[in-house]
Amino acid sequence: MKRLVGLLLIAIVVTVATQAQARPKKPIRVMAGTAIPKYALGVDVSYDPRLDTLVPGYKVLQVALVNNSFNMIPMDPKKDKWIVRTSEGKKKFKAIVDLRGKDPRAWNALPEGAQKKIGYPLFLPVGARQVIDLFVPTSVPLNTFTQVDINIKSMEARLEVMARD
Repeated sequence: MKRLVGLLLIAIVVTVATQAQARPKKPIRVMAGTAIPKYALGVDVSYDPRLDTLVPGYKVLQVALVNNSFNMIPMDPKKDKWIVRTSEGKKKFKAIVDLRGKDPRAWNALPEGAQKKIGYPLFLPVGARQVIDLFVPTSVPLNTFTQVDINIKSMEARLEVMARD
């Protein structure tokens, strides 16, 4: 009988733990240009239309991340997700962070100096400020972007960074 009760308790604990991890975490909403104390991370978003001609077929939205923690933040271009939202039709656009892997032709058209500055980092060092370039098709109305949704897999965090007016 004790064995049966013990097995039942273990089954309940495993079920509850599995359900708690399966539940999507509530996103953290912040304004661009602010810090997120929970993650010791600063974030800002900027759109400069002068960069629209940098890569043929793409517009660029820049996101600055500042790691104020005492730990490196691993980054993964295949697992991290970046979504750009615009006010025009309240649409979502998946951003490309690894232009080299997603569109080699566009990547090879870039000057070598630009390629060195555009690559997606594999980690964000302690105390570092890193600019992430998000590429979206030229058809995306970036002049009306309202927020960027960031999901950095290693942090297990969903961030919604709202544009400043």
